[in-house]
Amino acid sequence: MGGGGDGGQPSKMLFRLGSKFRSRRRDDFSFSDDSDGQQGTREPDVVIRLTTCNKSTKDEVRYSFTTGKYEAVQDEDPLLDLLTLPSRVVHKSEAPLSKLLMPTLPPPPPSPSPESPGDSEAEEGGGESWRPGETGQRPLLPRPRADTQPNPFNFSERVSQTTRLTKRSLGIQTSPPPSTTFSRCVGLYKIYQAYKVDYQKILEQEMEMEKKEKEKDRGASKQKPVLDPIVVVRPPSPPPPPGKLGGPDLRLPGLLWAARVVERMVSQNTYDDISQDFKYWEDGSDEFRHLEGSLLPLWKFHHDRSRSFIVSDVCWSPVYPDLLAAAYTTGDIGGPEGAGMLCLYTLKNPATPERVFHTPCGVLCLDFHPKHGSVVAAGWSDGTVVMYDMKSSTRPIIITSTCLNDKHLLPVTQVRWMETEVGEDLCFFSVSLDGRLTQWTVHAGVLQFMHILDFNVVEHLSGSVPVRDKVPLEGVATSMAFQPDDITVVVVGVDTGVVFQCSTTCPTHSLFVYPAHSSPVRKVAWNTHHTRIFLSCSVDWTIKIWLQHTLAPLVVLDVGGAVAGVTWSPFSSSVFVAVTDEGRVYVYDLFLRRCRPLCVQSLLQRRRVAATSVAFNPFHPIVVVGGERGHLVALKLSPNLRKPHKEAKGADAQRLRELELYKMERLIATSNNTSG
Repeated sequence: MGGGGDGGQPSKMLFRLGSKFRSRRRDDFSFSDDSDGQQGTREPDVVIRLTTCNKSTKDEVRYSFTTGKYEAVQDEDPLLDLLTLPSRVVHKSEAPLSKLLMPTLPPPPPSPSPESPGDSEAEEGGGESWRPGETGQRPLLPRPRADTQPNPFNFSERVSQTTRLTKRSLGIQTSPPPSTTFSRCVGLYKIYQAYKVDYQKILEQEMEMEKKEKEKDRGASKQKPVLDPIVVVRPPSPPPPPGKLGGPDLRLPGLLWAARVVERMVSQNTYDDISQDFKYWEDGSDEFRHLEGSLLPLWKFHHDRSRSFIVSDVCWSPVYPDLLAAAYTTGDIGGPEGAGMLCLYTLKNPATPERVFHTPCGVLCLDFHPKHGSVVAAGWSDGTVVMYDMKSSTRPIIITSTCLNDKHLLPVTQVRWMETEVGEDLCFFSVSLDGRLTQWTVHAGVLQFMHILDFNVVEHLSGSVPVRDKVPLEGVATSMAFQPDDITVVVVGVDTGVVFQCSTTCPTHSLFVYPAHSSPVRKVAWNTHHTRIFLSCSVDWTIKIWLQHTLAPLVVLDVGGAVAGVTWSPFSSSVFVAVTDEGRVYVYDLFLRRCRPLCVQSLLQRRRVAATSVAFNPFHPIVVVGGERGHLVALKLSPNLRKPHKEAKGADAQRLRELELYKMERLIATSNNTSG
């Protein structure tokens, strides 16, 4: 191809560069002065090498948004058009056309010269000149030759271009999912009931699974083929690691019951001397000591973790003669809350409790049902009352009060069961430091409450509207006792030392007020033989015997220490037992000696133990005393402490009741402080 020629159509030259080329870096530009002063340094030449080796990728895939998967890419031309420039090289035959298309350059400015104008015109136009005033066409002047040198400051870099992956979104129209609008009121009670129903379903499923497993075991035992007796001698198995003794063999049916029976047999053989003393021993020294007796220590009941607890309350079962329950707590009443537990012991196995119930807070009080020997009511330090039915050893029934049924806000100090007829719901009462006396009824597996007395509400009402001849309730209730022959009459001891006699049918005021003590009342208890007499004990070291509707006490006893608990004897109307914080046990018989106790005995321990509770066995002449560090011991009364009346020998039941009433009537008649 050649260049030049006037006129002609411009053509384009397309440079296609391979995917791989090498080029040298540009050298630094330098300028050199020549004779004319118009020549510069050219760009270095670019060396382009074409090879036959195709460096394009193979097996290339691209993601297709239409199909949602990767698809193979067909072989494409790897050459790209990077730069397209108009060609300045034309053929000779196209020269006139190229001149017409070339841009017209402006004439160069005249340069002064010493030569004459005629010489210059002769040189340029061949001796002919044209002036502006002349007519005719202006002759074409020859164009100055353009500089063919490239401008080093006007260049463009070659870049590589890649294909772009375009994303496409495909819309799909589907039918919306079905929806339902509903509304319902949700509260704490409904949430609790929902969880309870779900828990019952889980229990039912577990029971069904157990039944199916038992049926499978029975079917497998029946379908066992009869095999020839083959004796296989196996090497002795290694002993099990510590902590895993027994293994799955303990799950055999009937093994647990057999283990308990064997454990009781071993325990009775171990404590055989104590059992013999309990049945047959009588203190012979009582024959030489008039009006004095002693207490024989028998069994000590303990648990592995009981040393870190305080025995807050004890109670004997009125149905089973050898069964007792103990409540454990980690602190005093009203103190900081901690863990606790409730244990059931039997005289046949005092080393290990029959039942153990661990609680998140301390258990402060408990009481056995008078007819159902396996039912126990307990009060916790957080204000919760709980009913336990321990007939089943594996799944005992536990019913608790919650915030939904208005549980107590402060620790529960005492609970008492009420006797009900056959077919009626079980019922018990509780008293708490929040000033409320509440009746709880067990109905359909739920505790239903009814407030009988509320010291806070009554105090507010009495302060606003004073009522004549009616004493308002003031203070915080600490203990209570219901009259044996009239459950509508209850005496309540408060922290101010006063004892209120109230009626459950008229809860707005008290029927009678006994100015009993100067310190908080610890315990009040009615006499089971003479139902008009009750006693009270307090922190002010005194025990007082009261006659109903009498302001002055019949007997005042000072024991020289804060009284922790007191209980009447079930076989004598004049005998009661009291314990103090110093760990001493007092036994009084008001018929034989009114002023001094028949027995004062300290709990035998290496360290001094403070007694906290006491309970009389309704069948045997023994008492159980609880104290600090989990101390729980049974004591047997000597013959002088349970001496019957001289006319009681050979008397019938009616005569025995009359003799017990006679003892207390004599006490009332000989009292100098009796009024009215």
